[in-house]
Amino acid sequence: MSRIGEWLKKAENLARGHSKQADQLLDRAERYAKERTGHKYDDQISKGADAVQQRYGGGAPKQPPARDQETRDQRPEG
Repeated sequence: MSRIGEWLKKAENLARGHSKQADQLLDRAERYAKERTGHKYDDQISKGADAVQQRYGGGAPKQPPARDQETRDQRPEG
Protein backbone atom coordinates (compact mmCIF):
# COMPACT_ATOMS: atom_id res chain seq x y z
CA MET A 1 0.00 0.00 0.00
CA SER A 2 1.31 3.44 -0.83
CA ARG A 3 2.17 5.94 1.85
CA ILE A 4 -0.86 8.08 0.97
CA GLY A 5 -3.07 4.98 1.08
CA GLU A 6 -1.78 4.22 4.57
CA TRP A 7 -2.51 7.78 5.70
CA LEU A 8 -6.02 7.63 4.29
CA LYS A 9 -6.69 4.32 6.04
CA LYS A 10 -5.44 5.76 9.34
CA ALA A 11 -7.62 8.84 8.87
CA GLU A 12 -10.65 6.68 8.14
CA ASN A 13 -10.05 4.54 11.25
CA LEU A 14 -9.62 7.66 13.35
CA ALA A 15 -12.87 9.11 11.99
CA ARG A 16 -14.71 5.85 12.72
CA GLY A 17 -13.53 5.98 16.33
CA HIS A 18 -14.42 9.65 16.78
CA SER A 19 -17.33 10.19 14.42
CA LYS A 20 -18.82 13.14 16.33
CA GLN A 21 -15.59 15.12 16.11
CA ALA A 22 -15.10 14.07 12.47
CA ASP A 23 -18.64 15.27 11.68
CA GLN A 24 -17.88 18.65 13.24
CA LEU A 25 -14.64 18.98 11.30
CA LEU A 26 -16.29 17.93 8.05
CA ASP A 27 -19.13 20.43 8.59
CA ARG A 28 -16.61 23.23 9.12
CA ALA A 29 -14.65 22.20 6.03
CA GLU A 30 -17.85 22.03 3.99
CA ARG A 31 -18.92 25.54 5.05
CA TYR A 32 -15.44 26.88 4.31
CA ALA A 33 -15.34 25.31 0.84
CA LYS A 34 -18.78 26.68 0.01
CA GLU A 35 -17.80 30.18 1.11
CA ARG A 36 -14.49 30.08 -0.78
CA THR A 37 -16.20 29.03 -4.01
CA GLY A 38 -18.87 31.70 -3.68
CA HIS A 39 -21.53 29.00 -3.23
CA LYS A 40 -21.12 28.14 -6.92
CA TYR A 41 -20.50 24.42 -6.21
CA ASP A 42 -22.65 23.88 -3.11
CA ASP A 43 -24.38 20.77 -4.48
CA GLN A 44 -21.13 19.06 -5.42
CA ILE A 45 -19.49 19.96 -2.10
CA SER A 46 -22.49 18.63 -0.16
CA LYS A 47 -22.47 15.38 -2.13
CA GLY A 48 -18.77 14.95 -1.43
CA ALA A 49 -19.21 15.62 2.27
CA ASP A 50 -22.09 13.12 2.41
CA ALA A 51 -19.96 10.50 0.69
CA VAL A 52 -17.16 11.01 3.21
CA GLN A 53 -19.59 10.72 6.12
CA GLN A 54 -21.01 7.49 4.71
CA ARG A 55 -17.49 6.13 4.35
CA TYR A 56 -16.75 6.38 8.08
CA GLY A 57 -20.31 5.96 9.34
CA GLY A 58 -20.79 9.55 10.46
CA GLY A 59 -23.54 12.06 9.91
CA ALA A 60 -26.90 12.41 11.53
CA PRO A 61 -28.81 9.17 11.86
CA LYS A 62 -31.57 8.86 9.31
CA GLN A 63 -35.08 9.20 10.72
CA PRO A 64 -37.40 6.31 9.84
CA PRO A 65 -40.43 7.45 7.83
CA ALA A 66 -43.36 8.45 9.98
CA ARG A 67 -46.12 5.89 10.09
CA ASP A 68 -49.44 7.19 8.90
CA GLN A 69 -52.60 7.13 10.99
CA GLU A 70 -54.09 4.12 9.16
CA THR A 71 -51.07 1.95 9.97
CA ARG A 72 -51.28 2.87 13.64
CA ASP A 73 -55.02 2.12 13.71
CA GLN A 74 -54.45 -1.39 12.30
CA ARG A 75 -52.25 -2.57 15.17
CA PRO A 76 -53.72 -5.46 17.15
CA GLU A 77 -55.01 -4.56 20.56
CA GLY A 78 -53.94 -6.48 23.51
